[in-house]
Amino acid sequence: MEEEKRKDKNVEGQLAEILADLKAGKHEISPVTDADRAAHRQFLQLAGQQPADAWQHLIRASDRCVGCGVCEQVCPSGSIHVENRRAVQVPGRCQTCLACVHACPAKAIGLTVPEKNPQARYRNPHVALGEIIRANGRQGDFVHHLKQTPRRPGCMLGTGCSNRLRGA
Repeated sequence: MEEEKRKDKNVEGQLAEILADLKAGKHEISPVTDADRAAHRQFLQLAGQQPADAWQHLIRASDRCVGCGVCEQVCPSGSIHVENRRAVQVPGRCQTCLACVHACPAKAIGLTVPEKNPQARYRNPHVALGEIIRANGRQGDFVHHLKQTPRRPGCMLGTGCSNRLRGA
């Protein structure tokens, strides 16, 4: 993550170029290059060698899980639920969006493949956790879950998690 922060991405220059294109009403799709085609062929070849359910085994819940249920509420496909106060993945439905990984307040859900920075999580500063839950139509389920689940030591529901659910 620090490595990416150090790179000069010329953000201001790129934004100025995009803004100029928008003001000019420019509508363009970048031409596809031979390098693009080669990269796509390589991707398809490698993807074809993977088992059909390869993406279904990408996430795992660790012992740090406090059973708060946030993962269950942000999952758009219902692929994860809390059972015996621990997150459990339901194989076969995962869309690999990683919402559960990024929203877990205890950072208990991670990837099964090596990560360059396993503690890094992304939160869009313009989208509140409560908005994601409402978009999934699970807000009522989450409130019911909170009432039914006793808080375990270390559970973050009384602090930052509840603030995010309110849309803060």
